[in-house]
Amino acid sequence: MCSDRRTMPPIASQRGLSLVEIMVGVVIAMIGIVVIFQMLAVAEERKRTASSGSDVQVTGVIAMSNLERDLREAGYGFASAGFDAGVTPVMGCTVDAYDSGRPVAVFSFRLTPIQIVQGAGAASDTIVVLRGNSSTFGASLVFTESTNTSKRTRGRAGLNPRDYVIIGRSTPSLQCMLAELTNTSNPDGLTVNHALGPYSYTVFLTNGTTQTLTRTARFNNPAPGLSFTNGFLFNLGNGARRNIWTVQNGRLQFSNDLLYVDGDGDGANDVTEVADNIVSLQAQYGIDADNNGRITSGEWTTTDPVTAAGWANILAVRVGLLVRSPQFERAAVTTVVPTWSGGSFVITNLDGSASGTTPADPANNWRNYRYRVYENVIPLRNMLWGTRISP
Repeated sequence: MCSDRRTMPPIASQRGLSLVEIMVGVVIAMIGIVVIFQMLAVAEERKRTASSGSDVQVTGVIAMSNLERDLREAGYGFASAGFDAGVTPVMGCTVDAYDSGRPVAVFSFRLTPIQIVQGAGAASDTIVVLRGNSSTFGASLVFTESTNTSKRTRGRAGLNPRDYVIIGRSTPSLQCMLAELTNTSNPDGLTVNHALGPYSYTVFLTNGTTQTLTRTARFNNPAPGLSFTNGFLFNLGNGARRNIWTVQNGRLQFSNDLLYVDGDGDGANDVTEVADNIVSLQAQYGIDADNNGRITSGEWTTTDPVTAAGWANILAVRVGLLVRSPQFERAAVTTVVPTWSGGSFVITNLDGSASGTTPADPANNWRNYRYRVYENVIPLRNMLWGTRISP
């Protein structure tokens, strides 16, 4: 028997990747990875820049809105103190005050709706806003008889226990004092008291009922340094404020100088932080020096009015806020110092050192941030209205 043997074709030899080919593939992959990560880094940087710009816008709006709202209320309750230099010339007087809650109970402040304290060098300005919250807006009340704890007025309408009042006189010398009313129910219908110790007052509740509470007079000095025979009363209501606006550590903040509270135990009056990333606060008075009812470009000034007549001509305040983005840019994105209508802001480096002379100076790290300026002219509406009201 014969068998048919078929010959199988030889199997072709198989070849693998060489080391050189593997290394080339690894290099190509690494280049691709580097490109991808660079694209991600650039995209992330642009996203942070865009988001920080949005944060700056929100911060600036919040800061300016809160400051503007407070400034618009400046002078409420005592604006008529600047009515007429021959009638109530007490605007600008030094107010002797007392607060048993302060470390040093005796203090003083000036009777002005606003006060701009110019910052030295690169420091921000400080704006002091004094305002009341009385439910009645009117002229000053005249009193004709006085003791250390009472005043007899020509009419005590609108005055209630727990109200702050400014007691002022122009003759024989200019004197003012802060007091807390403790009783307005004298049978004569004219006398109000600002005595020491506990007293009762009525609170109106939201459900239409009333509640009688008791408190101890906090703002009446046991040993008043001033005595009056006659003069004026300016009602500031039961929640008067003297807000001191400052920029500290990049934050816009204020404290109420008429209500000392040290809740954190740091030995200082507590502050309320309004916005962060604030570089500078600048302000100017708008004084209608020529009495034409307008503030021209030459009537904006940092000079503080001195006389009552000078305060009567202040119609507005111009405020500038410089806000900085929290995003540090690798390149110097700000090449010139930001400006506002009052001039150029003064900017220092992040460590507080002075800026260099050229944009190429490596110490000028403030240039690696983006900035935005918020500016507003705020009319002092209480001064506009109140100075037309005669007692």
